[in-house]
Amino acid sequence: MFKRILFIISIFISFSIVSNPICSINKELNKDTASKLKQFRPQAINTCLSCAGDSCVMKAWPKEKKGDETVCKILFCTPVYVSKVFKKPDGVSSGKTRINFNYIINEKGKVKDIDIISAKGVMNSRESYKYLQSFVSKTKFIPLTINNNSVRINELTGEHVALTGDYEDVEKNMPVDKGVWRN
Repeated sequence: MFKRILFIISIFISFSIVSNPICSINKELNKDTASKLKQFRPQAINTCLSCAGDSCVMKAWPKEKKGDETVCKILFCTPVYVSKVFKKPDGVSSGKTRINFNYIINEKGKVKDIDIISAKGVMNSRESYKYLQSFVSKTKFIPLTINNNSVRINELTGEHVALTGDYEDVEKNMPVDKGVWRN
């Protein structure tokens, strides 16, 4: 009995020490950086991904190796293009929503199979799904190729803070900083 309890405790501790990387879908690489990173991708595939057949999964990293996790996220789950134009769901009130979701990057470098884990804020899960579908419709990643075969990346986790409603200057009520020149 004692061994079972010890085993269960060790499993919970191992899950709390190792975490799956959370990828951002709204920050894009600039073209120069993306072209330079293409040469490092083949070298980092075995370090960053677990692959089988025509699909890969990002490896989980312990908290003390956050730097390695960041490099893997930049190489494999940071978009090269994020559209600035998207449709907000109808009838959503102004505010923000923190959306946690799972998705895949298909063989063509497009986001597919979005699954909402949680939506906290002004939008519910259905509205969050519609928002993300519109937001990522033109988002583009560098397609992953292994041995001249296109491969998808499965089981990615994303987090996004969605702002809905009318645009409002967040700094309009801030005091003027006379040391910085602004238009």
